[in-house]
Amino acid sequence: MLRFLLDAHPELACPPETNLPGLCAQLATVWSLIEGAPLSANRGDEPPEVPEAAIDGVRRTMDRMVGSYLIRRGKKRYCDKSLGTARYAELLMRVYPESRFVCMYRHPMDVISSGVEACPWGLNGYGFEPYIAVTPGNSITALANFWADNTSATLAAEERFADKCFRLRYEDLVDDPEGAAAGLFEFLGVEVVRGISEACFSAERERFGPADHKIWYTSKITVDSVGRGWSIPATMIAPHILVVVNDLAGKLGYLTVDTDWGTTEPPTDLRVPVAAPPPDTEVTTATSGAVREDDDTPVEAEGTATEPPVREGARDSGTTTASCGPLRSQRLGERLQAGLAASSERAAREDWQPHGNETFVVVAITKGCERPAEYWLVDLGAATVTSVGREAQDSSDWDIIGSAYAWDQVIDGAVNFSVALRSCQLRYCDNGDSTVATADTRISMTAHLLGLVDWQ
Repeated sequence: MLRFLLDAHPELACPPETNLPGLCAQLATVWSLIEGAPLSANRGDEPPEVPEAAIDGVRRTMDRMVGSYLIRRGKKRYCDKSLGTARYAELLMRVYPESRFVCMYRHPMDVISSGVEACPWGLNGYGFEPYIAVTPGNSITALANFWADNTSATLAAEERFADKCFRLRYEDLVDDPEGAAAGLFEFLGVEVVRGISEACFSAERERFGPADHKIWYTSKITVDSVGRGWSIPATMIAPHILVVVNDLAGKLGYLTVDTDWGTTEPPTDLRVPVAAPPPDTEVTTATSGAVREDDDTPVEAEGTATEPPVREGARDSGTTTASCGPLRSQRLGERLQAGLAASSERAAREDWQPHGNETFVVVAITKGCERPAEYWLVDLGAATVTSVGREAQDSSDWDIIGSAYAWDQVIDGAVNFSVALRSCQLRYCDNGDSTVATADTRISMTAHLLGLVDWQ
């Protein structure tokens, strides 16, 4: 999407991924070898010192390729969108001292979700291979580690070349594409083009070369993909990696990932205000953190939230709002009520005990602007099903949460209930300590209430 925006500008040309930064590094290594300069101890890494003759050679080689491309496209300035560019930032600045970097970020859980979707049969491509090799049985941890490494490298480049970098979050771009594009073009020193967020989706964009496979079937910029990582099981991220992920997310102004992740309605926004230092405190930002001038005590770097953010819409949801219209999940509530009425005697049977008097909440995520989720409180003891608000989850014994679409798919028999649970389309959330047998019994009870015959 960002490549399309850049390439649609009359002065800028941005082809599909070329891996030009990596090519520069390879040329610098070969040229350094020819010049007799020392090479890196690790094969493939940049030489510790690239001589000016090598830099000049790399520049002339790049100029021939880039110049020819610009002439063919009738453009003035070349842009390159390649994975892993941040690690070559210093070399690129030497080759092209007037370079500008667009540092784009996205919430870690949405990146994980996107990675799983892009590689449904196993993580490969996109630079994922080294990470899944470390944790072959856990793609969630692998992708979290991938995000952490790449975000760290990008932030380091942004700090190293602060005046040459423009920070852009995916969420900001899709929320206000025209405003984000205007800010980007001003940074690049080119004319702001109105309406470019729509004009960028045209046949003029080159289709050859590596790219996001979904972009060719996209006709407009929307916020539909924001928050898609809400269903990702955060407990699968290794604790030591989650600490790093949350630290980086906080610096970027993102919601951090806690134990409540995915257990209720999604937040209305993945972005949070970034806490600033106290006005009477002078702070110097450094890679290792900030240090007060009056002592040597490390403090949080500028841009890090000082308190865990409270998810808007995840804590203070009220009951049904009349202006929102009919409940999207009314069918789900009616199915639960009918199942409870038919099972009133069964609830006392031995295989439902000791859970026959518990309460649980079924949550249907709708993504509606005023009512992002709908809640059904099932009281097994009282044999009632009631439309309630978010607060009902605070006192329930357990919950099952999923999108309204996923619930419809399960009720229609299009998706097996167990498959929906294993794939996190639906998620069982226990509000206390319980055993696997307890969870299995509760899930079985829900299936019976929904009339899923495969469980009988």
